[in-house]
Amino acid sequence: MAKRLFLLHIGPDSVDVSAMTEALALGRISVPDAPAEAFAHAGAEIRRTHKAAGLKRKQVEGSWATVCRRAWKTKTDVFVSMPDFFDATPEQAALALDGVADFKVVLVVTSGFEVEPPTPWMELVKDGRTHVLPSSLTDDQLAAQVARIALIEEEARLEKRLTKISKRRRQVNRKLAA
Repeated sequence: MAKRLFLLHIGPDSVDVSAMTEALALGRISVPDAPAEAFAHAGAEIRRTHKAAGLKRKQVEGSWATVCRRAWKTKTDVFVSMPDFFDATPEQAALALDGVADFKVVLVVTSGFEVEPPTPWMELVKDGRTHVLPSSLTDDQLAAQVARIALIEEEARLEKRLTKISKRRRQVNRKLAA
């Protein structure tokens, strides 16, 4: 079974995901049904900035794991926006990606073309799975672009599968002809 997509938006600006859910659904992408607090605390947990946010470690512990578990339970491709992850160090980015190891991670960065995409993320996410979009997109436009990215990934997966099946078919035909 193919891995499901985890479309991770890392900002740097936040987006209104609730306004995007209908447009994302057109691309068969869902948003994990986690509490808003879990999304807010996950950034502080991964980046270890809970003290600066006036929170205790106990309040943020497990927030990212909650988001990841809820994403897994959707049984579909998911979109998660975590603008706090934009400035993560390589270790913090690796820690965040450990939680989504069962997914095929696709990085969506809306930094525009003036700001460089974050290097730690670029190094950890496989080539071809990072998409830099303009920062001036509305929520609906971003949702449409994310759905387009998901469809491109699905097309590539199906093309790879079709190539594999065609190769097997040729092998069987050769054996039958012999």
